[in-house]
Amino acid sequence: MGVSSFLRKLEVKPTDDEYEAIETSRWGNKDVYPIPHDKRTYGIYAFVSYWGTCGICLSSWTIGSSLIGIGLTAGQAMAAVTVGMLIACANAYLNGTPGAKHHLGYGMLARAAFGMWGSYFCIMLNVFQSFVFYGTQMYFGGQAFVLILNSIFPSFLRMKNTLPESAGITTPGLIGFVLFIILYFPIIYFVPAWKVQKLLEVQIIVATVTLLGIMGWAVHENGGSPGNLVAPAIKLSKAEAGFRVIQGITSVAGTYTGGSDRVSDWTRYGRRRHSSTPAIAMLAFTVILTALVGIISTSALYERYGMLEWNPLIMLQWVQQNYYTPKCRAGTFFAGVGLLSVTIFVNYTQNCVSSGMDVAMIFPRYVSQRRGAIIFSICGVLANPWRFLTQAETFITVLSSFGVFMSPAAAILIVDFWIIRRQKWNIPELYLPGGTYWFTAGCNWRAFLAYFLGMWPALPGFVNAVSGKEVAVTWRRFYQISFFFGYAVSAILFYAFCKISPPPALGVQVSFDVDGTQVVEKMPEGMKEDGLEKGVEVDVTKVSTH
Repeated sequence: MGVSSFLRKLEVKPTDDEYEAIETSRWGNKDVYPIPHDKRTYGIYAFVSYWGTCGICLSSWTIGSSLIGIGLTAGQAMAAVTVGMLIACANAYLNGTPGAKHHLGYGMLARAAFGMWGSYFCIMLNVFQSFVFYGTQMYFGGQAFVLILNSIFPSFLRMKNTLPESAGITTPGLIGFVLFIILYFPIIYFVPAWKVQKLLEVQIIVATVTLLGIMGWAVHENGGSPGNLVAPAIKLSKAEAGFRVIQGITSVAGTYTGGSDRVSDWTRYGRRRHSSTPAIAMLAFTVILTALVGIISTSALYERYGMLEWNPLIMLQWVQQNYYTPKCRAGTFFAGVGLLSVTIFVNYTQNCVSSGMDVAMIFPRYVSQRRGAIIFSICGVLANPWRFLTQAETFITVLSSFGVFMSPAAAILIVDFWIIRRQKWNIPELYLPGGTYWFTAGCNWRAFLAYFLGMWPALPGFVNAVSGKEVAVTWRRFYQISFFFGYAVSAILFYAFCKISPPPALGVQVSFDVDGTQVVEKMPEGMKEDGLEKGVEVDVTKVSTH
C-alpha cells in the first residue's frame, strides 16, 4: 500500500446525514460543518446540567483559596467570585450565540475574526490551556481512585511507595492514575457529545450531594461551626484590600473566560436558538455555591484539625491516614466515588470534547472530533500530568495567569460577531481559501494588531509573577487587572481598525442548506439591518467546499 493510498484510508469520511454529507476538504469535515438536525439534542435542562458540571467541580471548590491567600476575607472573596462569574456568564452568552444560531463551533468564530490560518493562533491558545487543565483533572481522577481503594483495602492504604522521588508520583497514585485511564478512555471513545447529556443530568445530582456532604461532615466535625470566616489571612489597608478585590475579580473572570469562550462547541447542539440561554446563570450559581462550600469546609477542618488543605481529595486521604474507622471508610468511599464522577465529566465537557474539536479544526481532512479527543488525551497522559502539580509551580502560575492571553482574543471574537458582522456569516466561505475570510495570506491583520496592543502591557507583570524578576509597580498593576485592560483595549482597537478598513462582505448571511446548496440572505436595499425575519432576498446556488 502506497503512502497516498494509506492517507486516503485515513481521511474522515462523509456520512449521509444532512451537512455531514458535504465532502471532506482541507478546511472542513463532518464534525466541522453545521450540526445535523437529528444531533441537535440539547434542551434547557441538558444545558443546565452542562453548566452545573462546569461549576460543581474541584476547581470551583479551591477558587477561594487563592483569594483568601492574598488577604481577602471570606466575604470579600465571595464578592469577587460573584462579580467575576457574572462577567464570565455574559461572555458565555456572547460567545455561545454563534453556536446556537449557526450550529458551528468555536473554531468558526475564530476563522471569521482572525482568518483561516489566523484562527490557528486562537485554537492553539485554547488547546494549550486545556492541555494543562486536562492533565490536572487526570491527576485528580487518579487521586479519587486512591481514596476509593484506601477505603476498601487497608493494605492499599498502607502500601509502601516503591518509586523514586524524581518520579513525582507515588506507587498508589500511579495505580490510581492507570485505573482512571482505563475508566475514562472508553467514555470519550464511545459516548459522543450529542448523547452525553443524560449522563450529565445524573452527574450534577451526584456532584451536588458529594460536595454538600463533605461540607456537612466538616462542619459537624468542628462542633457545628464553620470556623473563623471574618479575619483576613494578611493585614491590608483599605485601599490595598479594594485593589485586591479587583484583582480577585480579574482572576476569577479570566479563569472562567477560557471555558466560556468555547461554549459554541456545545451550544451548537441546542434544539432551538435559545435552548442554552436560560441555563447560563447556572454557571455563576454553581461556581459561587461551590466556592462557598469549599471555604466553609476548609475553614471548619482547619479549626478542628489544624490542617489547611484546599483540595478535598488530599484532605480526605489525610483523614483516612489518621482516623481509619468503619465510619470513616464508608464516608470516604462514597466521597471518592462522587469526586471521581465530578472529575470524569468536567474533564469530558471542558477539555476533551472542545479540544478534540480544536484538533479537528487544524487537520479536518484526517481528524474527526473523536479522533482529536483521543489524540489530545493520549498526549495528556504521556506528559506525566502529575508533574504539573508536584514539580512545576511556575507552570501552574502560568496557567492561573492565562487570562492575560485569553481576554484580548475573547473581546475580538465578540466584537467581530456582534458589532462588525451583526451575527451574519457567509458560512460556505468559512471553508474556502482565498474567499471572504482569507484576508491577507489567511490572517486578519486587524485582529492580530488589536490583540497584541491589548495584551503586551501585562507581559512585564506576567514575567514578574512567573520568574520573580523585579519590575515597576505600574507593570504589576497592569498584570493584576489584565483581564479588564486587555479586553477593553483590544475590543476598542479592533472596532476602530474595522471602521477604518472594513472587512469584506459584511451584512450578508449565506447558509448551507441540508442538500449541500448555499442559501444567500440579503437585506433589501434601504431596510434597516435589524433581523432577517422582517424580509429577505433569497438566492440559492450550488456550492463546493474545495
